Amino acid sequence: MMILGRRRMVAKLASAVRRLQLIAPVDWLKRIDAWRRHQPNLPTRSAAIRELVSQALDAAERLDKKGKPKA
Repeated sequence: MMILGRRRMVAKLASAVRRLQLIAPVDWLKRIDAWRRHQPNLPTRSAAIRELVSQALDAAERLDKKGKPKA
């Protein structure tokens, strides 16, 4: 295992992911927590943030492919 900071991470995973620290407004966290409560199997806050960002990026890519201006 590779040691990253104080947490342990499998070496193959360490090359595929990076830790991100984020300062977020409390109202964002409330909205994220409300969203995750409506999801099957109640994802962790981190998993919820990853899913929401992924959905937003996918939507932006679909708009770009349709020839709409980028935001």
